[in-house]
Amino acid sequence: MKELNWYYPETLADTAKLVQQKNVFPHGGGTGLLLRKLSAVDGLIELSQLPLQRIKITGDFIEIGGICTYGDVISELMKTDPEHILVKCLHHSANTPLRNRITIGGSIAMFPPWSDLMGALIALDAEVKLLGKNSGDFPISEYIKDKNLHSESLITSVKIQNLPWRSAHYREIRTKSDMPIFNHTVLLKTADGRIDDSRLITVGTASKFTRLSEVEEYLMNRRIETINPSEIEKRVRLKFSGSRIDDPEYVNLKAGIELGRLIQKALRS
Repeated sequence: MKELNWYYPETLADTAKLVQQKNVFPHGGGTGLLLRKLSAVDGLIELSQLPLQRIKITGDFIEIGGICTYGDVISELMKTDPEHILVKCLHHSANTPLRNRITIGGSIAMFPPWSDLMGALIALDAEVKLLGKNSGDFPISEYIKDKNLHSESLITSVKIQNLPWRSAHYREIRTKSDMPIFNHTVLLKTADGRIDDSRLITVGTASKFTRLSEVEEYLMNRRIETINPSEIEKRVRLKFSGSRIDDPEYVNLKAGIELGRLIQKALRS
């Protein structure tokens, strides 16, 4: 195995130059290295000395530094909003040692199909701040679709609006330690006994994630007591593929059933 060069920048300016070097990659929690072919890596940038492990909460926004871990996010948000969707999504993700290693920036950049994080960030219309070849703020939906934004760039933070949502999260797993086959994120706003807004995201589909627009349309302005889980189920038409999916039709059926239950759970939150 060839020798890797390690870099330890102390400023963002130095980091911006390093991430644009060929075959040199950021190193945060290190969990992503398990999925990378190291023979194609010439150097690693150790990020721990950079000011990227801060979580800033204001009345309008929450900004999370790129090297904050899942555990950091859970601990900080529990102080101010224990019902926040990010707490619900990340609390059961992976195991405790990994939650204390996996970074927010790395998880966004990799977006594995079992991600518990991404559904919430997509639903919350998050923005990522990039440093390097592509510097600036970008909607997370654009970052996911445009692979050019990943090139020679580092996620320094992610920002979401600090708004009150009723929320719930579901993971389809076989065992407690299993990675989810799919997961649902539900955000709801209610007013005068009706659904005022909804954002429903499923992660793990053939297209990586799917927004359940047809169900959102069904819910819009509907009185809460008239919401029918069977009407939700028949509006769920998700496509699944891959080695972990034995029966795509069954998984879609299960996803519809669980979404109906999850919406009811969010309304009780």
